[in-house]
Amino acid sequence: MNIFKTFALTATLLAGGATATLAASPYDVMDGVSSLGSIQEARGATVLQVNANEAFTLKFDNDVSSVQARVKNNPSLIETIERQGYTIEQIVGVAGDLNSLTLYAL
Repeated sequence: MNIFKTFALTATLLAGGATATLAASPYDVMDGVSSLGSIQEARGATVLQVNANEAFTLKFDNDVSSVQARVKNNPSLIETIERQGYTIEQIVGVAGDLNSLTLYAL
């Protein structure tokens, strides 16, 4: 009987840990280093608007100044951002990779 309690407790803890990880960031944010690297090589991106609370959450996965600095060095992305009605200063996060880059704007 104790072995079943042990398995049940282990399963509960594992499920809880996975849920906590998902709850920590509602965005599909990949490893920050690979996303930052993708900014330099990307030719296009989707820009999504976020509110202040979502921007605050993005700060845990993104260094805003690093993201903006890398975007400033990519003329193709600057054009893409401006075409979608945003400025570099509004960009607060990045997710994805070279082929599916998403920039988040406040």
